[in-house]
Amino acid sequence: MPDESDIRVVEAGYLRWMLKANPFSYLSSESLERVVEVHVDTKVDEVLGSLINKALSGNKKEFIFLIGEFGMGKTHRLRLVKEIFDDIPAFYVKIDVDDFETSLKRIAEALKKVSPLKALKKKIPNDPESLKGMIIKELNKYEHSILMLDEVENIVVLGTRRDAEMFTEFLKTLYERMHPGNIIMIACIPPAYDLMKSLLRDTPHKVVRMRKVEPDEAEKILQKRFEKFMEKVEGIRPDRRAPFSKEIVRRLNEMADGNPRKLMKLARNLLAMLTRELKESGRLDEDKIVNLISSAEKGESVEETEEEEEKGGEEIKDPEEATLRSSFGDRPFSLIEASRVLSMKLSEAREVLDRLIEEGKVRKMAGGRYSFT
Repeated sequence: MPDESDIRVVEAGYLRWMLKANPFSYLSSESLERVVEVHVDTKVDEVLGSLINKALSGNKKEFIFLIGEFGMGKTHRLRLVKEIFDDIPAFYVKIDVDDFETSLKRIAEALKKVSPLKALKKKIPNDPESLKGMIIKELNKYEHSILMLDEVENIVVLGTRRDAEMFTEFLKTLYERMHPGNIIMIACIPPAYDLMKSLLRDTPHKVVRMRKVEPDEAEKILQKRFEKFMEKVEGIRPDRRAPFSKEIVRRLNEMADGNPRKLMKLARNLLAMLTRELKESGRLDEDKIVNLISSAEKGESVEETEEEEEKGGEEIKDPEEATLRSSFGDRPFSLIEASRVLSMKLSEAREVLDRLIEEGKVRKMAGGRYSFT
């Protein structure tokens, strides 16, 4: 267990910058109540916003792919679109399954605004053709609407070739039959788009590729988060950039290779480490911060260390198992999610999961997802 002085030091470190908490603890946009409050516009937003505005104002239908690796901000943009165009019916669906029929049910449930936990026999049909017809009919009820499908790689890459073909064929049919003023947005990793592009053939669509953030954008992103978590005290104007100077941000962004999620993780760990430095030396300077940057890349933050210590219990010696347990706990997860947190290729992550299944620690669920036993 951490001693009370360590916890007080963490809190004091945040108070030094008038912070209520570590601004970078929420790595996933799904953990934020509203992403618009911490969003910083980049060139991607200009392109994406222009496509959506032209489709809605010109009463045209549009088929948009948002492509990027994990952590580049795809889900963040989908949520942002939903928040900005709040007067337009927007339906967000995470494709967290790897089979075609279940994915159709997920979409139908979202459009019908029906919880998947309720009995759906009377509301949602089971056969694919009826589901496709229902989805098209529901979408065409609106003069304008946006259907957002996230993590499509779960079915296109992890599902069978037949699942990928049927899913892509469904999207083609949906686009062809939906009315002008409706928009389909697909967020996925590059390999998923490459496969779908070959299957779509001559179906018209637009592509928006996520790009690495530039140093000036990285500085704005960190500053916006900083300001979001700052206590507003009359008569006090704290330095809104400290301890992240231009040079520090440049180094962090370089280490993150322009990936926003990695940048946030580095900033989170570095800020937590700085609170410890305050305890040891009572002062901070840029040289010390620079020396801590490499530790931020390798190590855990103070909060993470304390959280693990508080959990206690039996020690987990298998590093892959420990990483998966700390990331997902009791929550079901996909192979792609496992590969991300393990920083492994899909084939390598599958081998780890197969081993854990043999050891009786993990089970494979219906639909292709995994969970700890």
